[in-house]
Amino acid sequence: MNISELDYYSVLNVPRDASKEEITLAYRKLAVRLCPFRDLKHQRDFVPLSQESQITHLSPLPLNRQWNYINMAFDILGNDLYRTIYDRYGEAGLFQGILLPNGYFPPYQYHGNHMKVYHSVFGSYSPYANIIDALTTPPPLCSNGGTEGIGVRTKDKAVERLVELTLEEVYNGCVKIMQVWRQEFVDKEETHTEKRKKLLKLNIEPGVTAGTRYCFKEEGDRSPTTIPADIIFIVTDKPHKTFRRENLHDLVYTLEIDLCQALIGFQFVVTGLDKRQLKVSINDVVKPGYVKVLPCEGLPKCKSTNPALALKPQEFQKNEFGNLIIEFKTKFPDYLNKEMKKCVRNFFTELQDLQKKEMEKKSQPN
Repeated sequence: MNISELDYYSVLNVPRDASKEEITLAYRKLAVRLCPFRDLKHQRDFVPLSQESQITHLSPLPLNRQWNYINMAFDILGNDLYRTIYDRYGEAGLFQGILLPNGYFPPYQYHGNHMKVYHSVFGSYSPYANIIDALTTPPPLCSNGGTEGIGVRTKDKAVERLVELTLEEVYNGCVKIMQVWRQEFVDKEETHTEKRKKLLKLNIEPGVTAGTRYCFKEEGDRSPTTIPADIIFIVTDKPHKTFRRENLHDLVYTLEIDLCQALIGFQFVVTGLDKRQLKVSINDVVKPGYVKVLPCEGLPKCKSTNPALALKPQEFQKNEFGNLIIEFKTKFPDYLNKEMKKCVRNFFTELQDLQKKEMEKKSQPN
């Protein structure tokens, strides 16, 4: 992580491998001490990090500024998706957004409402509200007129996680075994829980697009008071050394060529994701912006998100694939001495004369 970036784990004083429960507990401890709810009129607006030059911990800051940052830190680390993006791409990736073909992950922007974050944890502006309410207003034993009673369980918020796929995995389809840790009951009465490992099987169909969501209903933490959350895996493309995805199913390949190749043409071979050798001939002059399109040599077009109906790549029809788009980057020499420049000048002078004669020849009537 760049030293100029804010370390949100340091803000909450937790290690980077802290569990969600540990992050929540750390926030609660800090919030009880820093929350200005007793005097809301003095609460200051959120100040962006750009105005806090290279702050990576809380101790030098006044209490009201610490309050700003612990809420922003929990808003990020308390959200599984934001936390994954922050851990993988840092603060820059979180605030600038992750570049995906579909643009599914826009830049994060903190809403600035600190009490909204506080209220989401404590359920009130007071950290002791739950205790006071339980003593003064016991909940009903059953639901009455839409109000929740003791016997009514609410569902936990869905847990979202990214799953990175290589373009080879996207092309061929694959099976991913995802490991999650969750609270599970350890007694028959279902009153006590402990953290245990759970394996979830992801059947990835060929041609799956970035942003596709795989939902496992109620596979989250077990609790006697709540309904388990859904666990959702969101597909994202892993950067590839040769290709990049574009327009859902097209592949883009960038080839570096020299000036001679750009002018007289050439042949080359592209190895596809299926390991086939594709021979390509370029007979045109490669101008800036010139591309070569190989139809139906891209990614398969995903037909169904139902794994039982998914086809293998060899079962797709030819028109059920995207295109392979070849872009060219012309490399120019870094240096030419006088003799070289003279040769180049003579060459282009002769070339212009030949072009002029060719045009005159074409303009003459037969």
